[in-house]
Amino acid sequence: MFDQLNFKTVTTAGRSTSNDPVSITHSHKTKKNEILFRLSRETMDKCGFTYGCKVHIQFAAEGTVCRILKSDASGAMKLGQQTKDNESSAGIVRLTYKDVLPNFLKIESEKDAKEYVRVRYINQDDMIQYEDDTLTFQLKRIEAEQKKS
Repeated sequence: MFDQLNFKTVTTAGRSTSNDPVSITHSHKTKKNEILFRLSRETMDKCGFTYGCKVHIQFAAEGTVCRILKSDASGAMKLGQQTKDNESSAGIVRLTYKDVLPNFLKIESEKDAKEYVRVRYINQDDMIQYEDDTLTFQLKRIEAEQKKS
């Protein structure tokens, strides 16, 4: 009766999973000002990314479109594994914020006239393109955390 359905595991050992193909989180809640890029295992497979491969991260359209591409060129970052020894784990790239990166906290804070310490984006609905060695997507803000007084 259920043979035609495509089931996806939602329970795992370890950290909770996210069904989002990709997410970007910019956080400055502590002294660390970081941007974390998270790729689901399924997204990694669709693009041919593996743990340990090097990637470049690019932005266009004033920071609203992101491209992650496999590259051995200078400046490429290593794609890490969110949960060690778990082959279904998400891939991550963690960057310390620098001026060459979009300042998502400033952008969203100015847009909403609030002071945010954490913002999170995923891909805008169907605005995602999977290619060999490349992932391109439009950003959609889904979370914003204000600075506590």
